Amino acid sequence: MSTIIYQCPCCSAPLAYGAESGKLECASCQNTFDLESIEAMQIHEEAGSIKFDRPTETFDAIEQANIQAYTCSSCGAELMTEGTTTATECPYCGSPTVLPDRIAGAVKPELVVPFTVTKEQAQEIFNGYFKGKPLLPNIFKDSRNRISDMRKLFVPYWLFDCDAHGSAVYNAEKRRTTRKGDWEIEHIDHYVARRSGSMSFENIPVDGSEKLDNKITESIEPYNFSKAVPFKPAVLAGSLADHADVDAEKCEERAVQRVENSLSDALRDTVTGYTHVSERSRNFSSDGGKVTPALMPVWLITTEKEKNIYTFAINGQTGALTCDVPADKKKSFFWGAGVFAGVMAVITLILALVDSIGSGTILIAVIAALVAALIVVSVLIGQLKQASNQDSAANYIKPGSFSLDIKSDHFLYRTTNRRKIERNDK
Repeated sequence: MSTIIYQCPCCSAPLAYGAESGKLECASCQNTFDLESIEAMQIHEEAGSIKFDRPTETFDAIEQANIQAYTCSSCGAELMTEGTTTATECPYCGSPTVLPDRIAGAVKPELVVPFTVTKEQAQEIFNGYFKGKPLLPNIFKDSRNRISDMRKLFVPYWLFDCDAHGSAVYNAEKRRTTRKGDWEIEHIDHYVARRSGSMSFENIPVDGSEKLDNKITESIEPYNFSKAVPFKPAVLAGSLADHADVDAEKCEERAVQRVENSLSDALRDTVTGYTHVSERSRNFSSDGGKVTPALMPVWLITTEKEKNIYTFAINGQTGALTCDVPADKKKSFFWGAGVFAGVMAVITLILALVDSIGSGTILIAVIAALVAALIVVSVLIGQLKQASNQDSAANYIKPGSFSLDIKSDHFLYRTTNRRKIERNDK
């Protein structure tokens, strides 16, 4: 099967798409060419007729669905690709290759966010990751972190737009405490609060690749879609690319979750002035929904440590990085224990100086030290940039689109709790 490659008309070197110029660029002779001009020059020819005796065993149906072979039009090498690959690179001559039948057989992307992070920059980001992280396992510090595989990949996405509407009812409380003699009296005023509003979303991305976990793709968000260009096969030159193997209907479930969480947070933030608030019920709907297929740039890097493969993903536009590197459990424990002991020592010293050491104050000190230890360990784990799902779509809310239609708060009733105060007579 023939393929499409893009070669420089001047020196025949491979061309690659340049994000800043919007043209195909030749790294050899430094010339640039308009996409339309190069595409018009393409001459599709069948591969040569040289043949050899071939094995008679063929792929079964499952293998044929997952692996297909193509011939590089530049050097004649056979390219083995997965069933969703639409662009690749010849492993022998390095020629960027687009597989046209894969594009024709799938939903055509409308937008492409070009790569602006170069291979050298991605390598620097990868190498810089291993510095200044106390909870990084020793296997990443004791030896050089070599790149086992590095892929320049366009990942298929579905982008979701909608105008969302929602309403929610909350149980709310206002608490105040008074003291009367030996009794502490807590007064609780109960309210019901209702909120209704709307919010518009644009380009909520959900990856359409079965092979990539949503935690990875969501962790390297957001992308700047103002830099996206209309899809043309030439934009894929010099990169790997897949078409979506998860349909828009299935991906819509994730987009709906993020929309509902964002609108719910916005409505909840308007319920203020209360000591405690809990949601009683909610209802969400939308209109004007639209789905746009797109391709997004991702550098995928793997490294092998003690026979384990670790994956790093870098946003090809912004350089944001995420990975599946775990925190070292022993280091996490010792850091937490050290912070706990240090905070306890400081608080105990202060209590001793003011002569306030007692069972109650010691308990407060323990709680404060434990909270401090958990915060420090959480911050250090956060430095590892581990992949995690993004619960909301806050980055994709149209500026100024949130409007509050209903805001009502109604007092219901009051309750009281009484507690006798224990005296510590000396």
